[in-house]
Amino acid sequence: MAKHKLRVGYVGTSIASYFATEYRQRERAIAGLQALAQEWDFELIAIADEIMSVEAASAAAERLKAEQVDYLLLQTAGCSIGEQILPLARVAPRMGLWATPEPHPDGDIKLHSFVSMSHFASILTQTLKDEHIPFKWFYGHVESESFQRPFGITVKALTAVKNMQCARIGWFGGLAPGFINMQFDTAQMKDKLGVQIVAHELRDLIDRAKKYSSDSVTRTAREIYAAARSVQVTEADAFDRVTRLYLAMRDLRQEQDYDALAVSCWSEFQEVYRVAPCMAYGWMGSEDGVAVACEGDVYGATSMYLLNLLTGAHGSSTLLDMAVIDTLNPAALMWHCGVSPRHFANKDGIRWVDHVTLGRKSPNVYGVAGDQVFAANTATISYLSRDGGTLLVVGAQIVERDNPGYDGTRGWFTEFTLNREPITLNDLVHTLTIGGHPHHYAVGLGDVTAELIEFSTWTGIQRIRQTRYTEYLEELTF
Repeated sequence: MAKHKLRVGYVGTSIASYFATEYRQRERAIAGLQALAQEWDFELIAIADEIMSVEAASAAAERLKAEQVDYLLLQTAGCSIGEQILPLARVAPRMGLWATPEPHPDGDIKLHSFVSMSHFASILTQTLKDEHIPFKWFYGHVESESFQRPFGITVKALTAVKNMQCARIGWFGGLAPGFINMQFDTAQMKDKLGVQIVAHELRDLIDRAKKYSSDSVTRTAREIYAAARSVQVTEADAFDRVTRLYLAMRDLRQEQDYDALAVSCWSEFQEVYRVAPCMAYGWMGSEDGVAVACEGDVYGATSMYLLNLLTGAHGSSTLLDMAVIDTLNPAALMWHCGVSPRHFANKDGIRWVDHVTLGRKSPNVYGVAGDQVFAANTATISYLSRDGGTLLVVGAQIVERDNPGYDGTRGWFTEFTLNREPITLNDLVHTLTIGGHPHHYAVGLGDVTAELIEFSTWTGIQRIRQTRYTEYLEELTF
């Protein structure tokens, strides 16, 4: 999903009286990092030279600055002197300090790598404290799980940081009526996240949708029709209109280089084009891997794009309401009226149906929306709000129950964590409610809660913290 690769610099420091060269510390690190760069899709800019003096460290720093690395991984390949870190600390906006184990358990010490890493960390936090240089430390050889697991989290998190800083969100039709709590400040979103939001009239999509040839629309409609286990749509031409909307969104996104879309789905669509656009949103997510937030929710589109960057999956995340809570057998029904991509579905797949709420109390019927029950899976629930200054980090398990929940796209979620700490359903709901969380949630498959936490730490975004539920009003949080 990422368009811009993370540029990781590597340098290994040491001094001549230790054995970094003899144990090929730099060669081993670079070879391993090159393999990881291929597997994890980042760029490696490595300094292979022996860095055994302050002068060598300064020269390496200038070379790395010229390469405009996003992150510097500084390995204490052997015992190093404190002054070596001074020029290297200013190479990139963020850095890692990396130590490796000793080659032998006894005898004379060969590397002294861990002590030098600790020495460098102290310099960053004390000697250079006024420069506020953010860093993360690592321990283990490049091929070890103890190194790869935390370093993999960092690569994902910083790849997301880099791509969010240049993300473009197409916003069509404004917010849905009444969603005043999802209003945002475009300038602050740009300042805090780097996200650029470009507003369009809904007519830009509708006018374009009407211009496609019948042949191209028919071909795409047949593919969409065939993907469902059944189709129960009242109006014969509804598929034509919603397919045209999909094509319009797909092509406009490509032309404008948008990373995600936020599109208001009611009530103008029904008034002007007699359609519920849900299927088009879900199809864009499943087939193109592009997040489309319904109801014009820019926060939702931004949050979905962030999840897509972290999961790296072909299919997009989705946007849901927490529609029902079961306090007896603790679980929450996460639901929306038909927008989730079909890869969320259980073995029964997806059905195309008339929209489950729009028009149901009038003579009008609006299609096409999805109807599916989510398969059991691990999930991450997140949401950026308050002009990009606040992030929700929730983990959960999707479970299948005898009661599938209400018609639409939905699943039962349980075993919640908040910031990777277990949390009861009551505490989670209380935390979200008393804190005024908007009622939308971006949901992706897989567990990327560690990556979200690291993303928020690197960017200085505040995470939502637990507020304990009581039967009495104990605290107000605004």
